[in-house]
Amino acid sequence: MEPDLRALFAELVQSLHEESDALINGDAERVAALAMRKNDLLQRLAPLATRGADIPRDLADQARTLNDRNALLLAPRLVATRARLDALRQAGDPLTYGADGRTQTLGASYARA
Repeated sequence: MEPDLRALFAELVQSLHEESDALINGDAERVAALAMRKNDLLQRLAPLATRGADIPRDLADQARTLNDRNALLLAPRLVATRARLDALRQAGDPLTYGADGRTQTLGASYARA
């Protein structure tokens, strides 16, 4: 096994542990930084793996398990973010209720004010 391969997988596993902690703590900046680090590690691992290098199964299994867990931690946040974005998109000209109880666009209520 190439010595760098085991070290890179170990670093990937460590990054995934850190990503789990950041996701649990809601630290979006840390998650973003770790995503870039994880992407860099995967780009460095890919050519080694495609050359038929002996992949350390124990670390590869840990990385897969952690990545799946992180995806589960992230899924509810993605759903909530998509819902918020959809609400903002639909609110291009949102309806409000005027003093008379009738619906009006938000733009119209500001125009009268």
